[in-house]
Amino acid sequence: MTLPALARIRQIARAGDIRRAWRMFEDAGLSASSVPEALSLKGRLLKDRGLQAHGSQRAQLLGEAQKAYLQAAGDRSATYPLINAATIAFLNDRSEEAQGIARRILGILSSGAHEAETRYWLAATEAEARLLLDDRPGSRAALERAMQAAPQAWEDHAVTLRQFRRILERLGHAADYFDHLQPPPSLYFSGIIGLPHDETEVRKRLEKALDEIRPGAVFGALAAGTDILVAELAQARGAHLHVVLPTSVARFRDVSVADYGASWGERFDRLIDEADVVEALATNAGLSEAAILNGSRVAMGLALRHARNLATRAVALHVSRSTDAAGYSESEWRARGLPVREVVLADSLPARSGCLDPALNRAIIASTEALPVLSDSRSVAEIVADGASMLAFDDLAAAMEHAVTLSRAIPDIRLGLDHRAVTPGEDLELSSELAILLARAAPPGSICASWPQIAALDLIAPECRFESAGEIVTTLGDVPIGLYCPPSSASPS
Repeated sequence: MTLPALARIRQIARAGDIRRAWRMFEDAGLSASSVPEALSLKGRLLKDRGLQAHGSQRAQLLGEAQKAYLQAAGDRSATYPLINAATIAFLNDRSEEAQGIARRILGILSSGAHEAETRYWLAATEAEARLLLDDRPGSRAALERAMQAAPQAWEDHAVTLRQFRRILERLGHAADYFDHLQPPPSLYFSGIIGLPHDETEVRKRLEKALDEIRPGAVFGALAAGTDILVAELAQARGAHLHVVLPTSVARFRDVSVADYGASWGERFDRLIDEADVVEALATNAGLSEAAILNGSRVAMGLALRHARNLATRAVALHVSRSTDAAGYSESEWRARGLPVREVVLADSLPARSGCLDPALNRAIIASTEALPVLSDSRSVAEIVADGASMLAFDDLAAAMEHAVTLSRAIPDIRLGLDHRAVTPGEDLELSSELAILLARAAPPGSICASWPQIAALDLIAPECRFESAGEIVTTLGDVPIGLYCPPSSASPS
C-alpha cells in the first residue's frame, strides 16, 4: 500500500464517510498489516467509528483503536501513536491505562530519546499528556510553548484545541480553559455602496468594530464604499483578505466601482493586487441580483469554512442605512444564529446607481447514466443530451438534497453539480455543459461540483461539506472542483 493510497483513505475519513473509508481500508488488505503507518490509520478509523457508536460496541471499537496505536508504536519512542493510544484509553473509561501511557510519554520527552518531531508537536504532545494527568497549569504552559513555536500553524492549533476540549469535558472541567489560545475569528463583511466625501466618522466606527472583533481573515466583495473601506482597514490590522466577487473582475469593477469615481477604482485595483485570495465567480451571467446573492453565499460559506478549519468563530460585519431592509443572504446568516456586528450610517447616503443585468439562479445535476426522477423531486426540468441525463433546479439546497438521495439510491453513481446565475430563457442544454463535464470527472459514489461556488452550501446546507480537490482540464478550461461523498445511511459495521 503506497502512502498516496493511505492519504486517500484519510481524505475520505476527514470528509466524514467513515464507513466508506473503513471499507477501502479492508478492501486494500490493510486490516492485518503490521506497517506502522497502516496501524496508525487503522487506529484513527477505529477511533472515529467508536466515537459514533454506543454501549459495548463503542468500548470494543475504542479498545481496538488503542491496541492498533500501541502496535504502531511498538518498542519505539514514537510519541504520535502513544499519545493517541493514551487519549483513546481515557475516552474509553480506562483512566489508569491512559495515565500510565501519559507518564511513559513524559518520560520519553524528558529523556530526549524520542523520534524526530516538530517543536510544535513535541510541546503539544506534552500538553496533552499533562492534561490526561489532570495537570491543567502544566498543560497550559506546554501548549502555549507549542503555539509560540508555530504561531501561524492555525490548522494544527485547531486539531489540538478540539481534542483538548473533549478531554476537559470528560474531566468535568470548563471546555473554555484554553480559549485564550483560540485562533482569531474569520469575518464576512458587506455594506452599502457610496460614502460621504469625508470618511472620518465612518472610518472611526469601522475601526472600532474591527479592533473589537480582531479578525484573522476577512471575506467579501469590494464594491465602492464600505466594502473597500473595511477591506483596507482589516488589511492594515494584519488580517488576510479573501475577495469574493459575484462576476468577473472587469464587470464588477465597471458597475460596482468605477461608476462611483476614479479614486474608488484606484483603491479597488490596489486591494485586488494585495489580496491573499481573489475568487471571481465569472460563470455567473453578468452582475445581477442573482449573482450577488451567489457571491454573498460563497463568501459567507468560505468564512464559515475557514472558522471551522481553525476551530474558531465566524462573525459578520454589516454596514447599512437605518431604512435598509435586511438582505436575503444576511437573513440566512442570522437564521443560523451566527453573530452580526451592525454599523448603521446616515440615511442620506447615496444608494446603488449601477444597472444590474437580468438573471436567475439555476442548479443542474448531471449524470452519464439515466437519472430516475424521484417522487419528491423539486426539479423544474429534465433533459437528456450529449449522452448525459440532467435535472434542473431553481434552488441549490434542493438540488443538493436530491443529489444526495440519488447517491444513496445508486451507491456508485457519478454526479456533477453546477450552480450559477443564467440569463432568462437560456437553453437548458447550454446551461448543463459544465455539469456534464463535472459528472464525467466524478469518482464513483461522489458528487463533483465547481469550486468555490459550492462553498455556498457551508451556509445553506452545512451538513453537506465539499472538499476542495484541485482542478480538472475541460473544453471550458481548467475548472477548480470540490468533491463530496455522501455518507451511507447505514451505520458502520
